[in-house]
Amino acid sequence: MLNFFRLLKHIIFSAWKNASPVQAALITAILLAIIIILIISVVQVIVPFTYIAI
Repeated sequence: MLNFFRLLKHIIFSAWKNASPVQAALITAILLAIIIILIISVVQVIVPFTYIAI
């Protein structure tokens, strides 16, 4: 899990270093959207199982 965060940090910093500001902002926005969708998906999967377990 720590390696994933390190990879994500590396991708964001290298995008801001090697791309134009518009491209870097677009890449960062897409990554943030993917992370938000991932979090929402995980919550939608976990919440019903917690109600079943209770």
